[in-house]
Amino acid sequence: MKKLFAIISLVLISTSFFLAGCTKEEDPIILPTITYKHDAGYISANTTANYADTLNFGIIATSNGTNNLVKFQIYANGNQLVDSTINTASFTFDFYSIKSVLDKEVWKFVTTDISGNTKSDSITITGNFGEIATVNSIKFGAQNNATEKSFLSLTGGVSTMYFQADAFNHQADINMFCFYENTASHVNLMTLAAPGSNITGIFTGTSAPDFYTTKNITFFVKTTLTAAQFDAVKNDAVILEAYGSAKAYKKANLLAVGDVFAFKLHTGKYGLYKVTVVEGTETGTLQIDVKIQK
Repeated sequence: MKKLFAIISLVLISTSFFLAGCTKEEDPIILPTITYKHDAGYISANTTANYADTLNFGIIATSNGTNNLVKFQIYANGNQLVDSTINTASFTFDFYSIKSVLDKEVWKFVTTDISGNTKSDSITITGNFGEIATVNSIKFGAQNNATEKSFLSLTGGVSTMYFQADAFNHQADINMFCFYENTASHVNLMTLAAPGSNITGIFTGTSAPDFYTTKNITFFVKTTLTAAQFDAVKNDAVILEAYGSAKAYKKANLLAVGDVFAFKLHTGKYGLYKVTVVEGTETGTLQIDVKIQK
């Protein structure tokens, strides 16, 4: 009898070890899903965009069928823009932004369910920006400077300087001229303007801009860009952003070394210039570096 009990005990112990080694397989974790609207005008995959283009996203988050979604988030290049608390089996969110000056924007969309299961997906927008021409060390003479030319043409992204008499014969090409003015009624100091700025009485004689029949207008916006930021500009996105929607003027006055101005020519081309030298008064000189759309 004792021998039979020992055999039964051994069988029970062996069975318990066998059962312990055969644990039930865990159920697989089913994550939520993220998809996108494919309607016209919506972005649903990696793409390119011009500066200031509207980026429309239609994000569709869906639960695993068991656990409701409780959170939805949007990140742009790691910066959180949206953090919404929800409680639903599915969630559709329309979101738009404007293409920035960044070469690449990574948009990440994240949803989390009540059990803590998270699903994320991302779309990369690459900037489709315009090429620019760079022209350094453009030197002007003010109105009474007899050795340096005062009139600039930027036709085709190439700088051409003219003395007053020769500029009169190239009126359609003149985009800027330099002058110095410091009177009781006009404290402009070193200034850039264009023939269409209605500035008169600075240059004298019959070849003065006052008597042009073609008077191009150039608009100027003083920016907050530093000289180093100007130097780093590689495409037209920063130029367009710098000009922006701020009020533009027909002259850029009180020029000082380090100033950075955005400008728009009568042709519709946009550019930036950085002031590198300001010397003297009516016989003085001004030097700028220019970056302009090709």
